[in-house]
Amino acid sequence: MTLTHKNLTFAGLLLCILILPQVSYGITGCTNANLMGDYNAQVSNSGLMNVLNSMSSVVSAPGPSPTTPAPATANPGGFGNNPNSLTGKIPGLGRYFLDGNGNINGVQPGATGYIVIGKYSVNDDCTATMSLNTGATFNAIVAANGTRVLFIESDSAGGGAIGELDLATTACIAGEGGPKTFAFNVFGAQQASAPSSGTTAASSVASIFGTNLSSGLSSHDTVPVSVAFQPTSVLGSITLDGQGSFSLSEWLFTGGSLQPIKATGTYTFGMNCNLSLTFNQAATTSGSAATPAAVQGILVTGSSGLLVFQTDQVATDIVTGQLVGQ
Repeated sequence: MTLTHKNLTFAGLLLCILILPQVSYGITGCTNANLMGDYNAQVSNSGLMNVLNSMSSVVSAPGPSPTTPAPATANPGGFGNNPNSLTGKIPGLGRYFLDGNGNINGVQPGATGYIVIGKYSVNDDCTATMSLNTGATFNAIVAANGTRVLFIESDSAGGGAIGELDLATTACIAGEGGPKTFAFNVFGAQQASAPSSGTTAASSVASIFGTNLSSGLSSHDTVPVSVAFQPTSVLGSITLDGQGSFSLSEWLFTGGSLQPIKATGTYTFGMNCNLSLTFNQAATTSGSAATPAAVQGILVTGSSGLLVFQTDQVATDIVTGQLVGQ
């Protein structure tokens, strides 16, 4: 074989290697032992789910025999708003101890010590299933060598809640030790002041929906009306002074406009790194804009954490986001 033939043969083999489909190999070798430690949970789409549940809990259009579905569930997602969480009941957030043997541990309100509140099982390909004693079930994927778990709630009551579990460190100790500033952004929706759930005169509904009363309703009948929501986005920073006081500066987009907000208040850390802010309402300097009704979070590391805003006085108007150290 001449040198030219050898070159052509090599080129042909190289071309085949590049063109032929390559065999892909999934990650293997995961076990229950990959998940061990305190994990902070966040239900990423809890705000969207609350909006959809609220909108579907009432009938939006008039009719001769309106029916009303079951009431919306506030703060869906089995890992969020769970009284058995190590942090207590926080909308959209939670904290749990996974023991490396398939047990999910939490607490019994008013008691001391861990209790088993659920189970998990990790497959060799790093997929997993999880369940809580409440009946919530999850499909999950173990990522980042067990430091992160992505989950989707599979039971019908959960409505497809998605989120993640992040392995925690002793962030609360680092956070309390000195001043620290976190940037954050959150987005979702909050209930508008226009007609809320309940009933109204059929004549009013007719004007809202542009219909007439020929469907058999009289002007004295009542029918359910829909809940109105508006988008809400927040970008800002929170500075903790290391001595129990904080200052907050943010831009809030709601009602079609961007409004600056500055506020101060006090904060506390729970024993499981949960952060709670209490606002001095008089410190708000943005005109008609109001500070959130509640802001809570859980620190994952000394420089990051999870955050939940209750945007107003409506319990289901919550948005979740992340704290990022500056």
